[in-house]
Amino acid sequence: MGYQPNSQYQQFASKIPISENDLLEYYKAGCKKPEEVKIGMEVEKHGIRRNNLQPVTYLDPNGFQNIQKKLIEELNWVAEREEGAYITSMSRGESRLTLEYCEDVCELSGRTHTSIHDLARELRIHQHELSEMSQIFDVVWFGMGYQPFKSDPVKHRRTPLNRFNILEDFFRRKSKLWTETWHKLCSIQANIDYTSEEDARRKCHILLRLAPFIGAMYAHSPLKDGVNTGFVSYRTHILRKLDRRRFGIRKIFFSKNFGFKEWIDFCKKVPMVTIFRDEKWIPIKNTTFAGFMKNGYGGFRPTLDDWILHVSFIYTDIRIKQYMELRVCDSLPPFLIPSLQAVVKAFVYHPDGERLITQLTKDWSFMDFCMIGEDIAKNGMFAALRGKKLLDYCKQILEIATSNLQSFKILNEKNEDESIYLKPIKEFVFVHEKSPGRWVMEKWEGEWRKNPEKLIEWCSFEG
Repeated sequence: MGYQPNSQYQQFASKIPISENDLLEYYKAGCKKPEEVKIGMEVEKHGIRRNNLQPVTYLDPNGFQNIQKKLIEELNWVAEREEGAYITSMSRGESRLTLEYCEDVCELSGRTHTSIHDLARELRIHQHELSEMSQIFDVVWFGMGYQPFKSDPVKHRRTPLNRFNILEDFFRRKSKLWTETWHKLCSIQANIDYTSEEDARRKCHILLRLAPFIGAMYAHSPLKDGVNTGFVSYRTHILRKLDRRRFGIRKIFFSKNFGFKEWIDFCKKVPMVTIFRDEKWIPIKNTTFAGFMKNGYGGFRPTLDDWILHVSFIYTDIRIKQYMELRVCDSLPPFLIPSLQAVVKAFVYHPDGERLITQLTKDWSFMDFCMIGEDIAKNGMFAALRGKKLLDYCKQILEIATSNLQSFKILNEKNEDESIYLKPIKEFVFVHEKSPGRWVMEKWEGEWRKNPEKLIEWCSFEG
């Protein structure tokens, strides 16, 4: 949901129709030089009032808008885009903080980094700043894949912006679960660069094969309305039941011939949601992007900005922009987030990454990758394929990741390499031998005695 149209660009883009070749050139322009590749993160989190566990709202006296104003006034963040009374995007340098589909969710789109050390530092700074300013208004932010507390529907509300009105109208016709659940979901993304079309194919294949294990290793959404759902990742379970045309994976993604054209062809077949013209959002009905390119819509012709917006409404496990996104991970406590980026970097930026993950999953068919998702949602790392638990795969993946990160020899001020960030997830995989969501589920029913303060302490962005 982090897409923000650029008003200055719109003055020109709305008048420039695009061709198939323009789309190919857009992706080719995203190729980086090998020495310039970096990794980035997108971090969504829920905000609640500490005194009553209700979602933070936006325009109320102690709402999220006042937190934004504090960040602007005292910490030099800049309002980047405003829609009516809502600051939908703010930035400082290359970092952005966006208001999401629901008023109680915000997302950090971090700058890209050459090292996990720098990425972790940016996250710590964000964590500290957001926590300091939010405590003034009795708000605490926390990372879980699904909002765990029972909330007043009047307070747990969708951000009332035109594009979200259009989005809700579009999706509620596809799934009854949309209006009930979408505003309660939060995720973490890893973003990585590619150097060529062939490199994009290679990294896409790595991420596709890595995705089930990332989803299981970091499964972290077992609760709904304060009750165990029976799923280690309820978010994963929900996503499998929404619009299947724009979620999940496709067989063509695994093809040895997969490239920009194949990705474009897939996206062109997905129905459009909206376009943006003259500061107005216009709903699109019963039209794919291929149809838009062929016939136009309502007198409008497609532009590059229309394409970028269209792709932002495609939620496949791996998404290609002018960089690549891994999109399978529940939102997490901040201490676990750098480990996710470290695992991804260890495979996509190591010369043996594709060979190693392919060897590990050589017996997996495309249908295996498709069907394992619901087992992951239910059981996390206890999910199994042909008698072998994903837990055992995850142990091997972390061993490989440790070795690969050590080989990069990127050191911090303490002379530590990037493998130090794997320690938190290693505790769950090698010591607890369970996903964080399974651990939370057991704590909630046992030692924590369903005490919300214990859960907040575990996964909050404070301290």
